[in-house]
Amino acid sequence: MNFNTAEFLLLFLPVQVILFYVVRPRFRLFILLLGSIFFYGMSSDIAGFLLVNTILWAGGIGYISSKMIHNSGWLTLAIFPPFLLLFLFKYLDFTLTAVDPNDQLRSSFQFILKYALPAGISFYTFQIASYLIDVHDGKVEREKNPLVFAVFAAFFPQLIAGPILRFHELRDQLRFIAAERNLRPDFPRAFKFISVGLAYKIFLADVLRRFQETHDVSAGGGSLDAAYAVLAYSFIIYFDFWAYSLMAIGLAKLFCIELPRNFLEPYKSTSPREFWRRWHVTLSFWLRDYVYLKIGGNTAYIRNIAIVFLACGLWHGAGWNFLIWGGYHALLVIAHHLAREPWGRLPGFVQITITFMFVSLGWPLFYNGIEEYGALISVLFAFQAPTDTAQFGYGDWLYLAIPALIVFATREDRWLFNENYNRFLDSPLFHAGLTGLSLMFLNFGRTFIYFQF
Repeated sequence: MNFNTAEFLLLFLPVQVILFYVVRPRFRLFILLLGSIFFYGMSSDIAGFLLVNTILWAGGIGYISSKMIHNSGWLTLAIFPPFLLLFLFKYLDFTLTAVDPNDQLRSSFQFILKYALPAGISFYTFQIASYLIDVHDGKVEREKNPLVFAVFAAFFPQLIAGPILRFHELRDQLRFIAAERNLRPDFPRAFKFISVGLAYKIFLADVLRRFQETHDVSAGGGSLDAAYAVLAYSFIIYFDFWAYSLMAIGLAKLFCIELPRNFLEPYKSTSPREFWRRWHVTLSFWLRDYVYLKIGGNTAYIRNIAIVFLACGLWHGAGWNFLIWGGYHALLVIAHHLAREPWGRLPGFVQITITFMFVSLGWPLFYNGIEEYGALISVLFAFQAPTDTAQFGYGDWLYLAIPALIVFATREDRWLFNENYNRFLDSPLFHAGLTGLSLMFLNFGRTFIYFQF
């Protein structure tokens, strides 16, 4: 089920909110869990089955005797099944293609390969794994209430595309809503984040995606068309993912739960390293804490950065293009590390511009194969003049300027996450109108890009 559908916004969500507030406090977590499983199960039966069984396994093994929790064998046993399922449903096809190009082994695994990738499986697998690792390391206590753990693992606002939460971020909040009689939800701010996220998704990510997908390198058009395709997708993937994260924050607020920001205006970063502290923040810090630091951290900086970013590439998708994308970002971070002194002497706006351009050049690997990507980059840097076959005109470039202005000319702390009330931007009437306008254009809606991860 998508956030940007009438079924979710006008049916599922109102029913879920009403049930949550009419039941007694001790039943609230059950309502959240039931709604979350229904929400996820709507994508496919196998997806719901995998989620429920992963929660049962992790919750059950996390409840065992404390004498075994700090045993390394216990940790291996605990995290092996979730990661095995992730491998089978996400990476098996890629692995078979890599080791057996003739497909002789493929027929033996058709019973798994016939299923589509369960939406968001990487997100909830990493989230559940972080709980098991933190229990093993003594950073959190075993959760004795199975409903608290189950809702942490399946909470529908962030289930499919994050943010990737740590157990301590939700534990006390979930216990509170299960005990407090008089909850005080921040409905105005919840509505604000939902409406802005929905508008970002419809009018910036999805409409711009319709324009960008018309680009065909083989049809000509010159370097300017290639530049439009690269820049447009850079804004598409940002506003698509940020839209989901914003709506997740707003949806969680409806149930008195605070989720962390997953994006900190990343395109204003002054270096590739800073970019990864501001883009998909919860994934970056997950990889830092559970991969980078575990393999030695700064003791072997270049090697460990390469490992982390190759893992980051594979997390995003099973394909050589994603591995290359991860390696590309590793090179950017390492190059910045080696040249950080001369880099630091550049004016700030130059650092931001160069960082944005290098990041943008990598994004087409998300939707192109290696050959297609190479062709796109070749046309881009051929510096060909516009031709009669140009696919993007003045109107397309003018529309592209809208997300660019939002990204570079505004500050979210002043208008989106502002503490002081703004009569216009915080007005319920404004956000009601924005939501209504978005609902009118739901037919432009696409599935969120990060659902495939």
